[in-house]
Amino acid sequence: MKQIKFKFRRKKIQVILMICCLQLFTPGRSIAQPITIHQADKSVREIIRIIEKTSDMVFFYNNDDIDLNRKVSLNVNDQPIEKVLDLLFGNTQTTYKIDGRQVYIMKKQAKEERVVQQQKKAITVKGKVTDEKGESLPGATVIIVGATKGVITDVDGVYSIEVSPTDELEFTYIGMEPQKVKVNNNTTLNIILKEKVDELEEITVVGFGRQKKESVVAAITTVKGEELRIPTRSLSTSLAGQFSGLISVQRSGEPGYDNAEFWIRGVSSFAGGTNPLVLVDGVPREMNDIEPDEIETFTLLKDASATSIYGSEGANGVVLITSKRGREQKPSISYRGEVGVLTPIRIPRFANSYDFLTLYNERLTNDGDAKYIDDVELEKYRTGEDPDLYPSVDWWGTLMAKHTSNTRHTLNFRGGGERMRYFVSGAYFAESGLFKQNNEYNNNAGLKRYNLRSNIDINVTPTTFLRVDLSGQYLTTNYPSSSTSGLLSNFVQVPPHVIPAVYSDGTLSRSSDTWVQPYNELMESGYRKEWRTGLQSKVELEQKLDFVTPGLKVKGAVSYDSNSIYYMTRSKTPAAYYAEGRLPNGNLIFNQITNETPFGTPTTSNSGNKNIYIEGSLNYDRAFDKHAVTGMLLYYQKDKQLHNNALAFRKQAWIGRATYAFDNRYLLEGSFGITGSEQFAKGYRYGIFPAVGLGWNITNEPFFPENWLNTLSSLKLRASVGKTGNDNTGGDRFLYKPSFNDDSGYSWGIGSTGTLNNVGGIIEGRFESPSLSWEIEMKRNYGIDLMLFNGKADLQVDYFDNLRTNILMQRKTISGAAGFRQAPWQNFGKVSNKGVDAAFNVHQIIGDWRLSLKGNFTFARNKILEYDEIPQSYPWMAVTGTRLFGLKGLAVDRLYREDDFNILVDANGNKTYTLREGVVHSEMLPNPMPGDILYVDQNGDGVVDTNYDAVQDYVHPTVPEIMYGFGINATYKGIYVSLFFQGAGNTSLNLNNQPHLFQPFSEAIYNSSVRQEIIESRWTEANPSQDVFFPRISLKSKTNTNSTLNSWFFRDASYLRLKTVELGYTIPEKIAAKVLMKQARIYVMGQNVALLYDKVKMFDPELGNSGAGARYPLTATWSAGLELTF
Repeated sequence: MKQIKFKFRRKKIQVILMICCLQLFTPGRSIAQPITIHQADKSVREIIRIIEKTSDMVFFYNNDDIDLNRKVSLNVNDQPIEKVLDLLFGNTQTTYKIDGRQVYIMKKQAKEERVVQQQKKAITVKGKVTDEKGESLPGATVIIVGATKGVITDVDGVYSIEVSPTDELEFTYIGMEPQKVKVNNNTTLNIILKEKVDELEEITVVGFGRQKKESVVAAITTVKGEELRIPTRSLSTSLAGQFSGLISVQRSGEPGYDNAEFWIRGVSSFAGGTNPLVLVDGVPREMNDIEPDEIETFTLLKDASATSIYGSEGANGVVLITSKRGREQKPSISYRGEVGVLTPIRIPRFANSYDFLTLYNERLTNDGDAKYIDDVELEKYRTGEDPDLYPSVDWWGTLMAKHTSNTRHTLNFRGGGERMRYFVSGAYFAESGLFKQNNEYNNNAGLKRYNLRSNIDINVTPTTFLRVDLSGQYLTTNYPSSSTSGLLSNFVQVPPHVIPAVYSDGTLSRSSDTWVQPYNELMESGYRKEWRTGLQSKVELEQKLDFVTPGLKVKGAVSYDSNSIYYMTRSKTPAAYYAEGRLPNGNLIFNQITNETPFGTPTTSNSGNKNIYIEGSLNYDRAFDKHAVTGMLLYYQKDKQLHNNALAFRKQAWIGRATYAFDNRYLLEGSFGITGSEQFAKGYRYGIFPAVGLGWNITNEPFFPENWLNTLSSLKLRASVGKTGNDNTGGDRFLYKPSFNDDSGYSWGIGSTGTLNNVGGIIEGRFESPSLSWEIEMKRNYGIDLMLFNGKADLQVDYFDNLRTNILMQRKTISGAAGFRQAPWQNFGKVSNKGVDAAFNVHQIIGDWRLSLKGNFTFARNKILEYDEIPQSYPWMAVTGTRLFGLKGLAVDRLYREDDFNILVDANGNKTYTLREGVVHSEMLPNPMPGDILYVDQNGDGVVDTNYDAVQDYVHPTVPEIMYGFGINATYKGIYVSLFFQGAGNTSLNLNNQPHLFQPFSEAIYNSSVRQEIIESRWTEANPSQDVFFPRISLKSKTNTNSTLNSWFFRDASYLRLKTVELGYTIPEKIAAKVLMKQARIYVMGQNVALLYDKVKMFDPELGNSGAGARYPLTATWSAGLELTF
């Protein structure tokens, strides 16, 4: 596509002012001041730029109509612009036309063509030029192609021009793609200009640099920062479903601890770290407290071609976050403000006291015991006639609010010139938690965060560039004095009938038993506070070395980061009482359980770290003829010092990368990383991690049919293979060294009393393992990139095959008779991880509608290939061959039915059940009853036991194997609507993972609440269904078999949710300009809006496998916002 060069850098409001000023002058006549130029051997492009800077002239031209690279020399003093242009374009096929301060440059027409044009009958064409949102474009140029005539649109984007019926018009505007339209006798032409594809879309961020998208052979996914804007704090919670190749889960919604955990292309290790390396502007940093408005791009590096340069830190993939920088533009100020309301998603439901006690009586009856409470007393709980003595407390409903709020404000400054550019940003975010709050002090969860960033770019000389980056975060967080997990566990474990939250006269309650009182623990026991401070700095200097050879440059950077956290807890104990009854006058009879202990000296602690990163590189980038070559050699070292650790964590690396492209058809890339880590023994501290990638742009081949390009605009095949590493292997630091205990001892024979003879002294603990090293992953990737219909649609598909070896583990096949007190550590395990990821985008304009669709899909399945284990009796017992994070348990066949038993009925109607011959029974429950769980007899011996019948990896793992997202954006005349859906598949959870938080009456009546789902759907003689939620209620069955780890309580945790919704309206620019604004926009945004599909129902399945939902809930957030740009 031909590119129109519109050399005019002002924004719309300045364009309007210019148009008004131009109307004061007579068209066709130059009134510019005289020009003085003394330049030798400069390009035409440079001369035009000099004229624009030293005068008020504005140039318009088509790149194809002028040789911008032609070298000229000019030496003129105080000459009119016409004289200068005559000298500049004399004896060439280029001519010009001056219209006021506008200079139109174009090709000369042949004499015959001009005569024909003059003979054509002129018509007047009118119309309006707008952008894709329907906003008018004042100052757009309308030029007759091949002629010297043109006009500029007025403040409403309207134009009028006399043309020949066969002419072709070209429309251009700042930042927009030019558009050519043939007149064809039309007298009205309304034009919509598309936004230009900017540098970010043509360039891909790669490790330690950038590459043109067309030449990339690696598996890389990039998303603009604006697509990650969400109405919550943590950046990681916005990632799910946005990237192909990324799997993400959020396990808590607690302010400050609501970060999502994510993996690139799944999980490949059962021992070491599995999370990707995160780099912010090239430096390892925490990402969750970065304000989304600061982010330019967020990039995933997925295959070896992209990650091998990170050596022993690249096996789990790499995240590159690039912050915004200044631009050569007039100063721009933007503000965004949001206010949000948060509501919990699916808090657990619990039985009231009447249902709870009724069920407890049922359990006793099932076990042949007497009832706990008679019907008269039970009725008092049902009626609630005396809630002090017969309470019914829903602790979650009492102590958790139905909604809370957050707020966000950001203010950004951006601009600059040729010598210096800047981006400065400040932000404030605050969020309150869902706990009920004490009126005297803040015991609720919540946080306040302040962000500041300054990125400065300075052109010290035309070949020397300095970049200075500073950023910081300051957080204050508040929590109850008890841990949130412990507090929520108590919400579940304290039954509803024991005590009221508070007595009716305001007296604080406390049971005479040993259980804590959730109300007092939350509301009357104090609070915790944290102060987190982070400071990041980076200075980078770049020097071009074109005087040595064109395309050569050297760069150096140093970064210093400091992070600190200060903790404080203030605790107290309230006076609490237990009501044992009432006096004749109705007053409660209290027994004091605890005495008041006021606030004492706060308990404090602190932590922190300091990080130094140093980098130096030599880079080469040059194109000649049909060849394009790049190269990089880089060295870095980093030092991380923890406040409580005398020895810093240190690493250093040497990195190399080279790329070659022939005619933009055949692509080759090679890279390596040599990484050194101090945590391994000498001789094992350095490793080499090479990779190679190939690419083929088929559509650039001469044989590719040109008439296909409108449909299949681009087709590229990619392949890569390489080795990466992971030095976060798990276990202790310096694990290769032996450990000794000097205050222990050992056993030596049998003493006189017949017991072991213990001898004091020094004893070896951990055995020396000097050959320990990092995990190694071989990555293979095969990809295809498609662009269709001239860029209206694109598709990227990758298949990956990764093999992780050298996984650290303690040997399990070495007998204790070998003499080791601990089994030795060794790099032994192997895990394969294979899958597919894909992404598509579609853009379409239909009248005033602008539509875009996007979607992505990730499937990653791992398999343990080697795991040191004693040979198992049966295959289903082995770890080898299973998946990571799989659930292990007894496979459930069904519930026992009455026809499984021989039944004897005595004179009182009591039944005695005896299993029929041939019916499988469990050794954990010798005397089962109808409604108990019947397990699958895996080995066929007729008896089920946990040793031989438990299956490894029985269902899908707790980490999803499938992650996907899809959405649609639509714009109509300033109205913007966005819907984004996100889901997960091939994942499971175990409701009974923590039995004390799920099983009713874990040990006795005071041990837990009862889930409402059990009340509504359980096996009884009156409801002997196989489709009930819960089997027969029995403490005997529960402790022996029904609560054993089994598949009855496994649930498919797949889900689909409406992740985000946004509705916005952009105020017309004419209205915004009246208050000196470039743009104003109002919007409403929702996150975690609705769960559209899942099978768990009890709680949000993304919370995962712990506590059957007894976690701080995820929240749905609705925010109203305002964006202003000046």
